[in-house]
Amino acid sequence: MLEAFFTTLLVLVAVGVLAFTGLTWKKLYQGQR
Repeated sequence: MLEAFFTTLLVLVAVGVLAFTGLTWKKLYQGQR
């Protein structure tokens, strides 16, 4: 049960980091153009 909780937390963190990186890269890319 605890393992599933940590796995879900890890996935959520990974998705959050990916989304944040994607948005930042998109803004930088649009700013350069």
